[in-house]
Amino acid sequence: MVRFPDILKNRLESLQSAFDYAIQSRGYGSHYQGVYPVKCNQDQKLALNTVIVLEQEEELDMIIDLSKKLCIRPVIGFRAKLRTKHSGHFGSTSGEKGKFGLTTAQIVRVVKKLQSLGMLDCLQLLHFHIGSMIPSTSLLADGVSEAAQIYCELVRMGANMRVIDIGGGLGIDYNGSKSSDSDVSVGYGLEEYAAAVVEAVQRVCDKRSVKHPVICSESGRAIVSHQSVLVFEAFGGNSSNAATTNALSSLLGLQYLLEGLSEGVHADYRNLCATAIRGEHDACLLYIEEMKKRCLDEFKEGSLGMEELAGIDGLYDVVRKAVATAEESESVRTYHVNMSVFTSIPDFWGIQQVFPILPIHRLDEKPAVKGVLSDLTCDSDGKVDRFINGESSLPLHEIGDGHKYYLGMFLGGAYQEALGGLHNLFGGPSVVRVSQSDGPQGFAVTSAVSGPSCGDVLRAMQHQPELMFETLKHRAFEHLREDSFLTAEAVTSGLAHTFNNTPYLVVASSQS
Repeated sequence: MVRFPDILKNRLESLQSAFDYAIQSRGYGSHYQGVYPVKCNQDQKLALNTVIVLEQEEELDMIIDLSKKLCIRPVIGFRAKLRTKHSGHFGSTSGEKGKFGLTTAQIVRVVKKLQSLGMLDCLQLLHFHIGSMIPSTSLLADGVSEAAQIYCELVRMGANMRVIDIGGGLGIDYNGSKSSDSDVSVGYGLEEYAAAVVEAVQRVCDKRSVKHPVICSESGRAIVSHQSVLVFEAFGGNSSNAATTNALSSLLGLQYLLEGLSEGVHADYRNLCATAIRGEHDACLLYIEEMKKRCLDEFKEGSLGMEELAGIDGLYDVVRKAVATAEESESVRTYHVNMSVFTSIPDFWGIQQVFPILPIHRLDEKPAVKGVLSDLTCDSDGKVDRFINGESSLPLHEIGDGHKYYLGMFLGGAYQEALGGLHNLFGGPSVVRVSQSDGPQGFAVTSAVSGPSCGDVLRAMQHQPELMFETLKHRAFEHLREDSFLTAEAVTSGLAHTFNNTPYLVVASSQS
């Protein structure tokens, strides 16, 4: 895993700039404030301007009791359950039946309770969340407008409102389609997103003569997705030549069908077999077409019987099917890759999300192979066979003998590491941090952390690798012979190396 903190910083600055421009160009009367959870806050700083946001109505009593005990006046906000519904895959937490937030009736009860306690001035923030990966600015503007109306109503009811927090939902374009009709793409950029939010809030507040609030957002996916790249090796693919030979080998045993036929038909058959062995599909089809035409002419002349013609028709069907099978086997090749889908790309397996994957070198060579990826796990789902733009294969290069071939998976910086598990006892990858520098290369590796060892992974699953090591060592010692080239020290060193090594495939010499 290669992390680029400067890309993360750029995403933060780009989002801030997009809102700054939208605010300044429209004469909006307040400012934008990004809210960044730990997963997005590369500076790792604490902000102490704390607002307690209610997700459920009953949480209000706890806040009131604690504030009385601490003799403070809390700053309170709440999450509203909007009626605007995000109908895409990620919109299940939106709408009236959403997972979180207060309904309109609950909001009214909260306001009245705070008013009765003389604490209505403590209510200062309105929060909502339409859903992750909001597909279009029209849906975004619709939801923000509804929330802005609630905000203005709270002002009318006497709340000391200052902030509207639009939550997350800023999406990214995983598949390059820039389509609002896809669950893995969005039809807008940062500038359009910011403009839609600012315009919707400003329009409603101006109409209701309400002071423009501070706009907050809690974008996660759009901030962190770009900042890491998973690099993994492809170390083999199945042989298309073998598939072609096997698919066409049946032709060599069908000469009995030609008994009693003309020398011209026999010559076509010999040419057909020769081209089949060479894997020349177009030539195979050319010769079988010629054979069929020649036999039909002989049948019309009366020199060929119906049984022989039927036999040639059968041979024609066999050749066509054999060529189709060979071409299908050739068209998509399986590349084995040194990673686990379940650990490093769990959303691909869990929710069928696609990620951009491409070679990270040999970019001056045109890919000559279509391939799918098969991971190291023994699970049949451990494969990548869906790619961006609806493709079922990936353009790849041939892997030469003794040469390394590396692929990169992009836009996986959000959620993938946190969701990844230990399926088949494959731990996380090693992590490298790359930052800009003033050196000749323009960048520098600022940190490198090895992934968990086999012992670490076993320990995480409540096994005892130290005990396993001792048990295996004693068993190995019991089978050592005096004339063996192995020594006790070599056995101990080899076993220790196994437990301390990564579960992934590593060339032994690179570990010495």
